[in-house]
Amino acid sequence: GWINDKRSGLGVLTSFDGETYSGNWADDKRNGSGTLQYADGSIYTGGWMNDRKNGRGIMIWPNRDIYDGDWFDSKMHGLGTMRYADRRVYTGGWLNGRKSGPGIMSWPKGEKCDADWIDDKAVCDAICFPQCSNGGKCTGPNSCTCTSLWTGPRCETQLKFNKWKQNAIIVAGGNRKGQNLNQLDHPDGIFIDKNKTIFIADLRNHRIVEWKYNAKQGEIIAGGNGQGNRTDQLDQPTDVIVDQQNHSIIIADWGNRRVIQWMNQNQQILIENIYCMGLAMDKYGFLYVSDLWKNEVRQWKMGEYNNRGIIVAGGNERGDKLNQLSRPGFIFVDEDQSVYVSDQRNHRVMKWRKDAKEGTVVAGGNGFGGNLNQLSYPEGVVVDDLGQIYVADFGNHRIMRWCEGKEEGEIVVGGSREGSQTNQFNGPRDLSFDDEGNLYVADYYNHRIEKFEIIL
Repeated sequence: GWINDKRSGLGVLTSFDGETYSGNWADDKRNGSGTLQYADGSIYTGGWMNDRKNGRGIMIWPNRDIYDGDWFDSKMHGLGTMRYADRRVYTGGWLNGRKSGPGIMSWPKGEKCDADWIDDKAVCDAICFPQCSNGGKCTGPNSCTCTSLWTGPRCETQLKFNKWKQNAIIVAGGNRKGQNLNQLDHPDGIFIDKNKTIFIADLRNHRIVEWKYNAKQGEIIAGGNGQGNRTDQLDQPTDVIVDQQNHSIIIADWGNRRVIQWMNQNQQILIENIYCMGLAMDKYGFLYVSDLWKNEVRQWKMGEYNNRGIIVAGGNERGDKLNQLSRPGFIFVDEDQSVYVSDQRNHRVMKWRKDAKEGTVVAGGNGFGGNLNQLSYPEGVVVDDLGQIYVADFGNHRIMRWCEGKEEGEIVVGGSREGSQTNQFNGPRDLSFDDEGNLYVADYYNHRIEKFEIIL
């Protein structure tokens, strides 16, 4: 229907980007009830007001998460139930798209958390968390009825205070700077797979090295043919990740200003003309790349690289405002597609929620320095399942742990002074964890990868 040249009443609109809306209109905007099918396969059915989801509605995402509840200004807001694809169910309050207020989360094996929630997190103790996943029950902070056969984590507070041995084991390199297979030359980004194999961006050797568990030397799996711009060459690679779907490796080929994929010695340039520094991939298969020159992070859908991608952090020129970055380095993407960025020259780590217009400071941000509330040229960043942020504090030669919202962090390992002892770093560049919680650090100027064993 139309009134005065404006869509009104019932109608169907299919847009150029593949979205289709079928429902009520008023004053040329979606108003009333209707169904919108998004290009990515998401479907919303429910109320609308001035082109925004409003009132009661149901949303189904491509991964099969389903929300049924109240909406306001296109965000989950009010009361509602979220049924996750992994069979978790949350029923309770929502505020601006985040769990907020009284609510109950239940897990497939029967555990429940009946608590108040703030910003998607339960403000209660360990009895709320399903750590006894063999069927036991948490009975209080840091205690539960797990059987003796259960060897996994028991209650959430136990995970908050993980500690690591302060003297590392050298697991790759450490034989001075060099290009032999038992040597590294300024190791940069690292990736650890489920077999504890370490993939290393061996920067000055212009190669990617695969170092298997307990091996005495590595194996060149990409580059290693001299510095150059042929597709079988690399030029100062800064980061590497493994695509678990097809077992290819994706490389930030910084000196060649490209992101390149290697699979069984076959190469494909994915993205060109980008000063790529850090790489990440989320659970949906989207690829994220930080651009050092443009001071931004972009997202690409896997397999679709013939476009400029979508800016998900920064992109507002270089600066220190909350919507800006200054030489973004390594990045991490969590389960909610929030992007964590090491904002090197601002000496801080920023968190950009999905679709956010600006970020929040979650570590550092108090200028250059070595106090516990400061960072010095932060590099690698990893966030654990509890939202704790681990940062390679490059200039302070230490690994820091920050809890979001806290004024200062704590030193996990290192921090005395630069050095080559096993409890020291000389420029920690990147970090990662294996599935047992052991901590791995790329020690840049010591030309080695160190492993700090978790204390159980």
